[in-house]
Amino acid sequence: MYQSYYSLLLLALKARIQQTVPEILLVEQDWRQIDNDPTPAISWPCVLIDFTPSYFGDESEMGQWGDITIQLRLAFPPVTAPDTVSGQAIAGYEIEAKLHKALQGWQPTDQDANAIGQPLSRLQVLTEDRKDAIRVRTVYFTSTIEDTSASPVYSNESPKMDIGYE
Repeated sequence: MYQSYYSLLLLALKARIQQTVPEILLVEQDWRQIDNDPTPAISWPCVLIDFTPSYFGDESEMGQWGDITIQLRLAFPPVTAPDTVSGQAIAGYEIEAKLHKALQGWQPTDQDANAIGQPLSRLQVLTEDRKDAIRVRTVYFTSTIEDTSASPVYSNESPKMDIGYE
């Protein structure tokens, strides 16, 4: 059905996170939902997914290998009461640990259970520097793929020959 590696990976990541980390209430493509509105109408905590940067190299037959970076922005709502900060911090780190456990070494597959990349490996984690009180931990994973979508398709069929005999 879907052919784009990014479409397939987005769907696989959404399903994996929703299945293994139920504390995360929203898993979606990152369209900067938490950056454009002072009070975003989303469910917290959430994971917003994007793929950046990706580097590709050529193989034979128009195929390519790619080193893909998956950006997961794990976002938590602002904490309003100072006495709950420590508890919220601990809860956030525990959710982050569950997210890591769910994805580290996990090999994404498409809807037909075909592998769509190598097992994921965590690359980096950082806390975003924000002007608002939303807490965002950005977790980066990497994977390697082989993309043969531009490769020529060869047929095993023999051409039909009409030699003119009746």
